[in-house]
Amino acid sequence: MMYTFSVFILGVMKMKKSIIFFIAAFGFSVSGNVFAQADSAGGPKIAILDMAAALYNSELAAAVQDQLSLETEDDSVRIRELAQEGSALQQRLSVDAEVLSDAEQREIIEELEEIGVQYQYLEQRVESIVQQRREIFEQTYSSDLIQAISDVVEEEDYDVVLRAEVALFFKGALDITAKVTAKLNEQQ
Repeated sequence: MMYTFSVFILGVMKMKKSIIFFIAAFGFSVSGNVFAQADSAGGPKIAILDMAAALYNSELAAAVQDQLSLETEDDSVRIRELAQEGSALQQRLSVDAEVLSDAEQREIIEELEEIGVQYQYLEQRVESIVQQRREIFEQTYSSDLIQAISDVVEEEDYDVVLRAEVALFFKGALDITAKVTAKLNEQQ
């Protein structure tokens, strides 16, 4: 029974390799045709774009970040205070462990747990606010980003624009992220 299962698994693995090879060969042949067409005109003009960096390096993003920092400032200050209080209690517990009674140690541990709960609550609240603002920002300005990309592609006459995340390697000269950010800043 085990032998049959092993043979079945080997057959499936060989099929997967064949399918992957077929997909890769098909992809290379299709991309070869695209590049062959562009090559007849002097080669394709390729660009690389980090869309997130283009959007989040814009002046709009800086303004939203400043507003968000003001909005979460009180919670951020309290988070830092709680971290300092927790560190001080932890240090006291480790340094004075020999002279503290069991009741005092339990009291310090309870204080640490309470600080941990407050810290975690505030951290989650700030993270939730940041995530909400990020989603709103992306939804609000995604059409502006697309327009900035389109403008740069038209002005520079690019044939192919790849996301930076999919490129294993590229020369800096191919990166149009800064141009898109500049175009996005011009729109405002």
